[in-house]
Amino acid sequence: MPLSPSQRLASIDDLLLYRLGRLSAVAGGMVVRLCEGGHGITRREWAVVAQLYEHHDQPPSVLAERMHRDRARTSRALTSLIQKKLVLRTTPANDRRSAIVGLTPEGRQLYERLMPQVQAINSQILTALGPEQAQQFDEALERLQARALTLLTELSPALPKANRRRGRSGKDAV
Repeated sequence: MPLSPSQRLASIDDLLLYRLGRLSAVAGGMVVRLCEGGHGITRREWAVVAQLYEHHDQPPSVLAERMHRDRARTSRALTSLIQKKLVLRTTPANDRRSAIVGLTPEGRQLYERLMPQVQAINSQILTALGPEQAQQFDEALERLQARALTLLTELSPALPKANRRRGRSGKDAV
């Protein structure tokens, strides 16, 4: 029996992360069109709205951690959503140095309009799998996520730090 792409890993087209990225680009593109074209928000802003809807008011740092995003990008998304009057930032009376962010009534309404549309896209994609396959897929995703977290802990000290501003230097050039 021939090897599957996940077993073969002979080219970039075989790599799990590349294949997941392609799926995300195609499926995510539909969500981007819904968000940007239909509701005037970015996909990153949509993720913030969804997190705040499901987990309620919280400090921006907690939100960034929950979303697995850096604080700077989360802050930019929050600033945009505040300007669009979808998110409200408040300062607790007992701690003027901290902030709490939460959805405005308009932000909650946006979530309630957009979430069913995003759920429908996900449901339609998953029709490619039968019920048993969907269950196995969910279990496999959980195992892959757990393995990736373990690997991150194991490999992180040896991996170079990301520096997208550096560009290519002579020793890095391929």
